[in-house]
Amino acid sequence: MKKTLRNPMLFERSDTTASQNGPLETNAGQRPTFAARFRCIGSDCEDTCCGDWDIPLDKITYLKYRQFPAEELRTLVSHFVIKREGMPHDSWYGSILRKQDGACPFFGADRLCAIQKQYGPELLSSTCSIYPRSLAVVDGVLEGSLSLSCPEAARQVLLEDDSTEQTGDLFSGQFRTDNVFGVRETKGLGAIYLQVRGLIVELIRDRTRPVWQRLLLIVDLCIRLDSLIDQDLIVASDIVTRFRNSLGQRSGSEFDRTSPDIACRLELAIFLSTQRCQDPDCGTRFKDVFWDFIEAIGSTTSSGADEDVYRFRNANQDHLEPLLSEAPFMLENYLLNYIYQHLFPFGRSGSNRFFPHTMSEEAILLVVRYSWMTTLLAGVAGLHGSSFGKSRLVSTVQSFTRAVEHTPYILEEALVFVRSRGLDTLSGLTKLLRS
Repeated sequence: MKKTLRNPMLFERSDTTASQNGPLETNAGQRPTFAARFRCIGSDCEDTCCGDWDIPLDKITYLKYRQFPAEELRTLVSHFVIKREGMPHDSWYGSILRKQDGACPFFGADRLCAIQKQYGPELLSSTCSIYPRSLAVVDGVLEGSLSLSCPEAARQVLLEDDSTEQTGDLFSGQFRTDNVFGVRETKGLGAIYLQVRGLIVELIRDRTRPVWQRLLLIVDLCIRLDSLIDQDLIVASDIVTRFRNSLGQRSGSEFDRTSPDIACRLELAIFLSTQRCQDPDCGTRFKDVFWDFIEAIGSTTSSGADEDVYRFRNANQDHLEPLLSEAPFMLENYLLNYIYQHLFPFGRSGSNRFFPHTMSEEAILLVVRYSWMTTLLAGVAGLHGSSFGKSRLVSTVQSFTRAVEHTPYILEEALVFVRSRGLDTLSGLTKLLRS
């Protein structure tokens, strides 16, 4: 169950607010609060959040919508706002169903929310008020990252070098703070979660290694932590210290013994993308990305595997890698935001839609997402050639995130895929990362 921090209809500033984990403090130390800087661009958004998804309604908002006077909004509520039977908590008490075209019934021809226009942001559901922000309470402190399924959030995170280090006021009153996640308790190591996450952030920022090696070090760390006996905090801290001592000291032989396997990497991206595109809820933007990839790289039916590998290498080397060398912070920021948003590597609690995973599984899923996304990026870059730039990279990452982040089943299929092919090891994951 998500934790309720305060009355969802009260937007006054609060520097300390009680939570189930004790006093809720304002941002302290190096905590992510950059989500507070997000500003919705409304009708100018090229991929509105008011479509493709059924929207959860908390109980307070559901009851307020049912009290609308007899007018157009009341009619829409009677047709599209339902109570969800058997839900164990009030954060998902009801839902807003979509129209036949997939859009929210309150989404107007002016591409704005009719409820917000008439009653103000105070009557938005917690989901609509908070999105694309992702809020979490970590050790009594409210943190905020962003979902890159939103185009403007993707631009904010990916285009600014220090985006995840920028600070904002999460208690500004611009959005609700009553619907948050928590860190999932893993092997009794909750007391050192911040220590573990801090190390992972440092590993992501360590440019003495290529990104694929940084990710494999993170996988190695998670495997070692998973092997501990429950609540072995002393040994866990020693592991973290040993990994931290390796920062800035690249060893060229760490993972170089495993050769790249581009064919395997392409198989993963094609299989998972095909699965996602077959889902009726898959958006057209992701389908466009996938077909751009297919057109540039080839497919399992129109060309041979060797030809696909050849085209991928050229596209990656000639068009994607030059951009990433010029702006290495773009995908680093993607990973940092992911770590904060998903409370990696322990995982998030607070929703019955989350599948519980070990730290090793969380690390595998991080690698799978990164491999899948960057494989598609290489194809898009190959198709657009010299015109491929930062804006195209951002739109591809956004379309990918929207297709994957809100569809938990596809990641479970990814785990099955890597296990069935023996890729759930360091050497196997190396094949998915190296080019």
